[in-house]
Amino acid sequence: MKTFNFILLVLISMIISSCEKDNLDDATSLNWTKYSTTDGLPNNNINAIAIGSSDDIWIGTDYGASKFDGVNWTNYSHFSGSSQVLAIAIDKNGVKWFGTNGGGVASLDGTNWTYYKNDENSSNCIVSNQIYSIAIDSEDNKWFGTSKGASKYDGVNWTSYTINNGLADNLVFSIAIDNQGNKWFGTNRGASKFDNNNWTTYSNNEDNTNGIAGNGVMSIVVDKNGNKWFGTLGGLSEFDGVNWTTHATETEWLVAGSPILSTNIDTKGNLWFGSNGWGISIFDGAKWTTYTKANEFNIDPVYAIAIDSKGDKWFGTSTALLKLTQDN
Repeated sequence: MKTFNFILLVLISMIISSCEKDNLDDATSLNWTKYSTTDGLPNNNINAIAIGSSDDIWIGTDYGASKFDGVNWTNYSHFSGSSQVLAIAIDKNGVKWFGTNGGGVASLDGTNWTYYKNDENSSNCIVSNQIYSIAIDSEDNKWFGTSKGASKYDGVNWTSYTINNGLADNLVFSIAIDNQGNKWFGTNRGASKFDNNNWTTYSNNEDNTNGIAGNGVMSIVVDKNGNKWFGTLGGLSEFDGVNWTTHATETEWLVAGSPILSTNIDTKGNLWFGSNGWGISIFDGAKWTTYTKANEFNIDPVYAIAIDSKGDKWFGTSTALLKLTQDN
């Protein structure tokens, strides 16, 4: 009996050791790098990230914007009315577009800055100076989500859309464009689809069935199958064009109904979600993985996610810029 117990203890020890090794291997396959003002950022609150054609990382902070080429930092404070940059997009010509919190839109063509602001005496202008999101369609039109509706800029003319046109709400947090060219707007009162002629709105149901999980739609991403994923203040919803699926169970998401602030999709089709302080979750279509720490640091609210050409993931949080490099 003593011999049996000894063998059993040895086997248990071997199993525990094996599990510890597996966990260690998993941990060491993830390389987190944290960047802050001590490295060159103008501010540690990161609101937006965009990746340039040369994998330059463009970062929007509470105190201006920054470009990081992997070695050097270049900071920009060329903003009129507000230095808080909430959104960044890069068009096909490499022009950077910055949306600010009260200062309108600024663009940088590499050398020159151009500014676009609301003018109460003109109809050919952006609808508001408070910009939360930017998207660029296949025709290079720029779409801006603002505090007073959505605006399209074709390079000459501005066209604005509000609740009077069919938008669910004038507070537009996010914009995505699908493969059919439909524009999807995440608003404070659900999501709206615009096919360039007609509007369709999807709002949260009181019983939370067959509808979007929450009305505060902070982020939208379209997967390779054309399914739309909506990160809301009430959780995560998937829409295939007919049916809604809410992903809000403890086994799928870190905490059921966690507010989701940011989304993105990598080249393998993995979906990445940043929560409001509950960590970062990845969904590969079958399995969920959640990270709550970057090395020894807790992962704070994640406002932006971007993925470079090497597959490295960049996360803009309330306290730092995080980079995740995966060995596999």
